[in-house]
This record gives sequence, structure tokens and C-alpha cells, in this order.
Amino acid sequence: MLQKVGAELKPALAFLRRGFGVAQRSAIQAFAAASGFEIVAEISTAIDGGVIPAMTLAALTDLLVRVDLNSARTIIVSTASLLSDTGFERIVCYERLRERGIDLISADAPDAFAAESDEHPEVRKILAASAQFDAASASSASRLTVSARRASTGPARRRRYADIEPEATLMAKRIYQSSRVSGERVTLREISAKLAEVGFVGANKKPFHPEAIRRMLKGHWPRNKTSQ
Repeated sequence: MLQKVGAELKPALAFLRRGFGVAQRSAIQAFAAASGFEIVAEISTAIDGGVIPAMTLAALTDLLVRVDLNSARTIIVSTASLLSDTGFERIVCYERLRERGIDLISADAPDAFAAESDEHPEVRKILAASAQFDAASASSASRLTVSARRASTGPARRRRYADIEPEATLMAKRIYQSSRVSGERVTLREISAKLAEVGFVGANKKPFHPEAIRRMLKGHWPRNKTSQ
């Protein structure tokens, strides 16, 4: 992972913790040059009220947004402790980035983040449970949105032939009723042909498909007509 591929350099982002001097930038650049990376941009923590924070959980969201705007899939920090002062926050950051296919590398110990994460499987279990909860919450919110929309607009209703083709539906039903009264069997295709003879055809200008006739017969009568 940390070897050059021919002369091609892999793009990477440098993470800098403000207030810790230029030594971290030099360490990152030296590691990148030796490992086949090209630093294409720098990202750093913000200074809030004179306090210089590390990668807190709150700052992680902002980091993910900035990473998503960049094509680089690797972030290099000079040493793991400069990402965050607590192991929990480092593991959360590493795992969240890894879920997105982004490598987080410490210049002084490239496998430091992975090793720390492996030493604390309980944190990964918490993250997995949190991800499942987030997915379930999103699914529930989606269902509630659909339910609220249906409550305000009514359930989606398939348009019936009695509404789309009221005259054709009326004639089809009367042909079918007449056949039952006379005892003569009439097929769906025959009903379609009779409708076509008087100009009742489908949107494609061809006789109605038998399935369309079946739906006419099984559906409601046109609203302004009733069966006799």
C-alpha cells in the first residue's frame, strides 16, 4: 500500500493540527515522497476561542465533507496523537474514514491507527451498532414521510377504465351482460373487436388488449351510468 507504482504518485491529503509547528508538515512531506504519495491539499483543525482542538467527534463531520470534495482517498498525519488526544476519537475517525474507502496513515508509524483499532474491538462494536441504529432511523423516517404524505393527499389510486374510457367501458359491460342473458359465450377478443368497430380503440389506435377488456369488466361502472 505504501510503495510507489511506477512513476505514478497517489494523491493524498495532509492533516495538520494548528499550533504544533512546521515539523509536522515536513514529516508528512518526507513520508509522502518516500511512499509514493503526492500531497494535493492540506486540511487542519480550526481555532475556536484561542483553544487549539484536535480531531474531536464534532470536527469529524466537517473533515468528511472536505474529504468528499476531494479526489484523494488517503489522509496522512505526522503522528497519531496529533489527530486526537484520545484513543476513542482516533478509532472513531479511522473507522469512519475506512467505511468510506479512505486510508488514514500516521507518517511515523503507518499502521498505528489500524493497530489501535484492533486493540479495542469494543469500539468497533459500538460503531457497528450505531450504524445499524442510524440505518433503522433513516428507514423509519422515510416510512413516516410516506405515511404523512398519504394522510394528506390520500393513498395512490390506479386510474380505472371507468374513468379513462367511460363509454368504451360501458359498452363492454353491456355486451358482456347481453351475452350472459342470451346464453351466448363471448370472448374478450370478440368484445374488443366489437368496440373497435364503433371506434373505441386503445391509445395506440389498435383494438384494446384482452387484459384491458378484462379490467373493464371487473372494474366499476362509469360514474354517470349504472347497470340495469
